[in-house]
Amino acid sequence: MPRLAAAFAILLVAGACGGGATAPASSAPAASATATATLKPVTVRFGQVGGISDGGIYLADAKGFFKAQGITLESVAFQSAANMIAPLGTGELQAGGGAPSAGLYNAIDRGIQMRIVADKGSLLPGHGYEAIVVRKALAEKVKSAKDMKGLKIAIAARDIVPEYSLDQYLRTGGLTIKDVEVVTLAFPDMLPAIANGSIDVAAPTEPTATRILDAGTAMLITRTDVVVPGEQTAVILFSEKFAQDKDAATRFMTGYLQGVRLYNDAFDKKDPAKRAEVVQILATATKLDAALIERLVMPGLHPDGKVNADSLNASQQYFVAKGSQQKAVDMAKVVDLSFVDAAVKQLGAYR
Repeated sequence: MPRLAAAFAILLVAGACGGGATAPASSAPAASATATATLKPVTVRFGQVGGISDGGIYLADAKGFFKAQGITLESVAFQSAANMIAPLGTGELQAGGGAPSAGLYNAIDRGIQMRIVADKGSLLPGHGYEAIVVRKALAEKVKSAKDMKGLKIAIAARDIVPEYSLDQYLRTGGLTIKDVEVVTLAFPDMLPAIANGSIDVAAPTEPTATRILDAGTAMLITRTDVVVPGEQTAVILFSEKFAQDKDAATRFMTGYLQGVRLYNDAFDKKDPAKRAEVVQILATATKLDAALIERLVMPGLHPDGKVNADSLNASQQYFVAKGSQQKAVDMAKVVDLSFVDAAVKQLGAYR
């Protein structure tokens, strides 16, 4: 897509780096066949990196929740959420999902219009899908943050929320990220790197975290849901043009939340039949083995789509302090929960 590449190149040069109803909610399609036939068909080009936190999207598509809302999902693969910023800003993508970053906020500050509209992954209690692991040879010496001074620590990218999580963990031992040597590695590359000793510590998300532990080359230090509880690690973004189409955007959100609620039925309510179905859908979508998915620590997905704006503000203040973000953006203007509120009004509060 030449236009996307050109727009993203410009970005790289320019800057860094509700109220519920009383009826019980259901994950069944909200629109009847008759109602669906009357809806204006909408194709939504959705940017995604293909992570496990896309679970709500995968389920909404596979189970027909989007279809029931007159939405046809067209998934567009990206290496990172940063690459989605330009096409979201131009409206070439209607929506996307990924980790908040200094680059995102710098783009918004420069006037590239998009909105954070829903949760797509958070460190809710028991959902510590980010981990900090130490290579086995150092396990007796490195047991907590205070033992990590000078070590090589791998993260997937700089100036995204997981870097902030790592810094917050290091502070529990009186250190900061300035006291370690940060190495950027794609998650799959962390497996051989920690095995051959070229890094000392890694901060992977799932499924890489479980794969490293399965290999026996590293020991778990902590899951980050106990370090930064409730941290907002990934979000759904709408382009400004799509957000202005309130009807279509709300229908997309309604379908998405139905997928998220099915996910919660499976992994939080632990409904065995739904879990089996959901695991199989996720295995097909992610090309991960179903048996592996059963053992992962899954991302938290808020069943009503709520975004932890306080968490987003905390991580952006970190980016500002280190100089990768020019200035803080007003989260009250960036986060727009009107679409999840409208969807929850239709679906009812999750129970």
